[in-house]
Amino acid sequence: MLFKSLILLLLFLVIGNLMLGLKAMLSRQDPALMARYIGRRLWFAVLIVLLLVLALSTGLLTPNPTPH
Repeated sequence: MLFKSLILLLLFLVIGNLMLGLKAMLSRQDPALMARYIGRRLWFAVLIVLLLVLALSTGLLTPNPTPH
């Protein structure tokens, strides 16, 4: 349950940084600020993928069985 909560928190952080990057882009603020938010979003997404791969490889998460 803790692992799933961590993934959910990271997903919210991805969405939050995406919205902050959009706000910075639309308000024509410093382009470096927008790049920082988008870069953070990318790092959080990479972290989510790595955590999921690690959890699948260790057996912490099990994928759904195929229907055949």
